[in-house]
Amino acid sequence: MPATPIARAEPLRDAVYARIVELFWSGAYPPGTAVTEAALSRELDVSRTPVREALLRLEAEGVLRSALARGFTVRPLDRREATELYPILGALESLAVRSARTPPASRVRDLERLLAELEDCTDPIRRWRLDSDWHAGLVAAAGNLQLQEMVGRVRTNLSRYELTYMREMADRTEPDRQHLEILVEFASGDTERAAQLLTAHWDAGMHAVLDWLDRDAGPA
Repeated sequence: MPATPIARAEPLRDAVYARIVELFWSGAYPPGTAVTEAALSRELDVSRTPVREALLRLEAEGVLRSALARGFTVRPLDRREATELYPILGALESLAVRSARTPPASRVRDLERLLAELEDCTDPIRRWRLDSDWHAGLVAAAGNLQLQEMVGRVRTNLSRYELTYMREMADRTEPDRQHLEILVEFASGDTERAAQLLTAHWDAGMHAVLDWLDRDAGPA
């Protein structure tokens, strides 16, 4: 008889990275906040090595920046960066939708459930998580793991903008309407139309964030 493979736990470095990302997504580290290896090591009860690896990975992904002898900080919001990141995410997600087959009824039901929760949710962090889960469901329908990973990295970086924006802008009626339009076309099998609407959705989101950043900056 062949031997049964030994089940292995998730590698520590991946688990630490995922937990730190969760902390960012929870709003614990808004833009401009200092992030220290020592504090995270104590909080997560792990050595500093996997924490530093996770922070370096987040730096490479654009979430953090570091300075010699000063540690890491969450990168501040930047108008130019937003104009670069939003179209990338829109293009990647639209590519996934275009390459997806007509989704099974079970996936459509899951996406409908997420939209219903999203429309009723008033907590900004919870809204962002539901929104992320909904978009991830669309992307997953393509079955392209590399594409899913790329989208996840861009989405993690954009979380700095999305979470901060959602805390200050309560009205999400228009994005919710756009989500429903996208889902209707996606569920019908018209993936090309769904992809076009998805691109427009991220373009509208970008301009809303840019307008908000300009207002927040005030007069020059």
